[in-house]
Amino acid sequence: MSYSFSKDKLPKGNSYPLKRSLLDRALEEANVKDLVFVYYLRMQRRDEIARADFHGDHRTDYFASGKTSVTVYAVPGAERAVIESALSSEGLKAIVDWLVKAERAGNTWRAVDHRIVLEFASQSLVLSES
Repeated sequence: MSYSFSKDKLPKGNSYPLKRSLLDRALEEANVKDLVFVYYLRMQRRDEIARADFHGDHRTDYFASGKTSVTVYAVPGAERAVIESALSSEGLKAIVDWLVKAERAGNTWRAVDHRIVLEFASQSLVLSES
């Protein structure tokens, strides 16, 4: 599998809750093919720890049209272990399953942008799709 990769350097006290090697293994086992970007970013939206995006086919001027991307956000070091555990036990599977669903979806679904967002709030993982 080949995709573009970008990883922000983190300030002291922050870390990423998902190792790239674990992500790669899960992607390869699921035979994900349409992934074009993986970002590891230090800035996050409130409680958001990871997300996957489908860039709709309607975006004919965009080279990633019809493709997916994954973003993993940095978390405070003190919370990394519990968030990593939640991602490993259920979050990573949810993202990979969603990526496979995106690749197999019909034209109506693929016509527009979609996303799955994983948030960690009140010590639990919350998934939302749109």
